[in-house]
Amino acid sequence: MNKKRFKLLLTIFIAFALINTCFILNDNLSAADNAPKGYSNYYIRGVCFNVPDSYKLVDEGWDDVNRLSYAHFKKGNNFLNISLDKHSTKFNKNLLDGFSSFTINGINLNKKTISHVTGFYAKKNGVKHFVFATEDDFVYIAAKGPKLKDVLSSTNQRDYKPYHDSEYDFDDDAYYESDVYDDSFDDSFDDGAYYGYDW
Repeated sequence: MNKKRFKLLLTIFIAFALINTCFILNDNLSAADNAPKGYSNYYIRGVCFNVPDSYKLVDEGWDDVNRLSYAHFKKGNNFLNISLDKHSTKFNKNLLDGFSSFTINGINLNKKTISHVTGFYAKKNGVKHFVFATEDDFVYIAAKGPKLKDVLSSTNQRDYKPYHDSEYDFDDDAYYESDVYDDSFDDSFDDGAYYGYDW
């Protein structure tokens, strides 16, 4: 192989490697890299929220299957409260997308999109309230102090999948770490194979 051809092939290889590296780096940029300045990511059941660095976590809670369901952050009189409930047929994203307003805890909220997340918003007595649904959860945020656009800028609002109501899928199975909850799974071959049942 002559030197010219070798240099050409080497140049193509290096260019290809650089382009590939750019794509890999781009794919690896997570929400953590996109948090606004002065904020850090906080994940609840795979949903990413941004919390001001100056706020302290004062309380967390878990649901009946030991999954994180709420977190409360505070700094002086300011706070950020985030709660997630497993969605129901009443509060799933597909249904809520058809509403123009929503009432929760006696507060009337109007449809609004904040940082690409569509939900329902109201401000009452200096407290901002925002509710929305994502694929698996109904989310409620109450905040005094932080801007909701910053809190939600890393949040990915996934579409609701109807089959979640009647049977579990692999994502649901992943929440369980032992056979204690086997009775809650439908008796399908797939679940049996996943858990190594003897048929």
